[in-house]
Amino acid sequence: MEFEIEDRRIFHLNPTQEVDAELTYQPLENGRVWSIDSTNVRPELQGQGVAGQMLALLVERAQQQGIKLRPVCSYAKKKFMQNAEYQKLEWHDGDPLD
Repeated sequence: MEFEIEDRRIFHLNPTQEVDAELTYQPLENGRVWSIDSTNVRPELQGQGVAGQMLALLVERAQQQGIKLRPVCSYAKKKFMQNAEYQKLEWHDGDPLD
């Protein structure tokens, strides 16, 4: 599945150019942290791993840029709890930023 990447969001467009999946994030700490605020997938795509693909793409981009991640939405929180690699990038309020 191909995703579009814009400032503060990763998304997928269906054949009629409507957004059918989207992950949004906001920069914190002068851009050194991205807060994962929302992950939405339309019902017709649910259960196909689309949200996981978007999250993996964001994690990869954060790793490449040396950015920490703050999972806020329930989906991101759950995936971070399940994935030790994601936890290495996790940031909590008050954590030092090296």
